[in-house]
Amino acid sequence: MKKTSLWVWVYFCPLFSALAHADLVTDSSAELTLRNFYFDRDYKQDPYPYTAARDWAQGIIFNGQSGYTDGTVGFGVDVLAMAGFNLIGDRADDYARSNLLPVNADNSRDDYYGKIGVTAKAKFKKNELFVGDLVPRLPTIFSSPARLFPQTYRGARFVSNEIPKLQLEGFYVDQVRQRDSIHYSDVGTDNINRRFDQSATTDYFYSFGGAYQLNDAYRIRAYQAELHDIYQQQFLGFNGKQPLNEQLTFLSDVRFFNSQEAGRQKIGDVDNQHLSGLFGLNYQNHTLSLGYMQAFGSTGLPFLSGTESPVVLDFMSSDYSNKDEKVYSLRYEYDFKNVKLADISFNGLRFMTRYAKGQDIDLLSYGDKRFKEESMELDLAYKIPEGKLKGIGMRARFSHYRNDMPTNMVFHSANETRLNIDYSFKF
Repeated sequence: MKKTSLWVWVYFCPLFSALAHADLVTDSSAELTLRNFYFDRDYKQDPYPYTAARDWAQGIIFNGQSGYTDGTVGFGVDVLAMAGFNLIGDRADDYARSNLLPVNADNSRDDYYGKIGVTAKAKFKKNELFVGDLVPRLPTIFSSPARLFPQTYRGARFVSNEIPKLQLEGFYVDQVRQRDSIHYSDVGTDNINRRFDQSATTDYFYSFGGAYQLNDAYRIRAYQAELHDIYQQQFLGFNGKQPLNEQLTFLSDVRFFNSQEAGRQKIGDVDNQHLSGLFGLNYQNHTLSLGYMQAFGSTGLPFLSGTESPVVLDFMSSDYSNKDEKVYSLRYEYDFKNVKLADISFNGLRFMTRYAKGQDIDLLSYGDKRFKEESMELDLAYKIPEGKLKGIGMRARFSHYRNDMPTNMVFHSANETRLNIDYSFKF
């Protein structure tokens, strides 16, 4: 009770102060997104309790951001409201959880659910403080956009842009509201593919660090993070786009994570060094990229529960982050900008396909035996660039994923389809 009361006080003291000033509406903005999402992960590996994970839902997302009041320190408030509706009905009861809709104890889905988050904020010069519901986008804490809604965290965020080309950022959070939940729960980590002794939750998580823009082409990032009594983690990465001539651009994204157990070691030993890189060439409408990842150490890569692995190769049906795993990837993208056929413009249409193979996977409890996994994915997206229907986006994704792991692991061989239609407009 004391903890909750403290958070309420921290949220609303700045908020009430800000509301007393009419200038709060200055520079305010609001966006409404309608998202229709179909998810179908058809399992191809027996035995398994469910033949598929399948849901169809309609989401409504309202994101309102105020400006700041006048004065040496400006105050403001942001609101994020989400409502989801079950479109598949009782048929979803026969399928596994997809993280689109909340699932009850009997595996049923409710007809609808909703949640709202409020964030108080303050600004001094080029420094900003946010307290309340947060949607972080750091390598060490990342709210996943891969379902109907992102997860949100309860806590505080500080951002500073005082130093030219350098952005400093820090997070402290103690609760998470997962993508398909209306309730807050303690932050923690999952025991995916039994990489650790067990899963666990804890009192808080923090991360701090910064991103420095070296030049017009390259940026470096470094962050320290700790999930209290579970793991600590250091991240170092760089990414950029380097023009080689008028038509050719070199793309790069390299990430390194170093993770160890912390405090009471609630999930047991954590010992992982994970290196991942993606390098590509862009020529006119074409982009071809090669990727490689490798895990070192005696465990897999830890990350916060409910999110995706923060490595450069983010695949639909697996995280490719097991102990000792080596991953090879090939990716091709085509942007249909400036492409016309019989006076029909294809601006806004994009195509992507990629392949990955992971091998030498050590599942820890299977002796010297090693396992493998592979994915082939297709992604076709179109966003209407102009006219009365501007803001409508459509996306179709398909994954063919196979592994030879035991069926008691988290990831199973599957054919996966995701379809979503988004319509966003600002007012």
